[in-house]
Amino acid sequence: MKRTLAVTSVLIGLIGLSAAPANAVDTTKGYNGICTGADALTGVTVVVDFQELDGNGATAAPTITRCSPNASPGTARTGIKALQDAGIAVAGTARWGLAFVCRVEGRPSATENLPLSTNPNYKEACVTTPPTGAYWGYWHADGSGSTWTYSTSGAVNRNVTPGGFEGWSFSLNKSASTNPPPGVTPRNPAIP
Repeated sequence: MKRTLAVTSVLIGLIGLSAAPANAVDTTKGYNGICTGADALTGVTVVVDFQELDGNGATAAPTITRCSPNASPGTARTGIKALQDAGIAVAGTARWGLAFVCRVEGRPSATENLPLSTNPNYKEACVTTPPTGAYWGYWHADGSGSTWTYSTSGAVNRNVTPGGFEGWSFSLNKSASTNPPPGVTPRNPAIP
């Protein structure tokens, strides 16, 4: 009986944690907008586009664009480190950690329905790899043009391009060819 009560208490605690609201950007890290000034060619601009993930109350979630300054210019940083340095909360899966990004700024939450074409009431538990129909797509750009490139490697294995852009775009019921890039043009005015 005591064991059942203890397990029930832990499960209730976990449910309470997973139902927490989306995180707020940590404004003590990075800053809003694209990287400028001394950071223009050493930092990286991070873009988070929630796409079909609506906000609370069906209000569109705003796209986040933040500079992720490099505290040690000339040293390599991964895409995950750049996301964190921009003040954006990221959570991986229980099985794979940050090798598979599951939530960005608390989205999708464990309690929100993701209407997958194969399961209209799907909820992301972040236990293993998110399904191909509902996941955060990872994109990058060098900052010199106007197009994003879908990353073929994970953000823990890819080093960012100084002066470039890192993009996260939620993909819901899309295929590999229709997966949406972030809706911000990845152009750094400091790059000729």
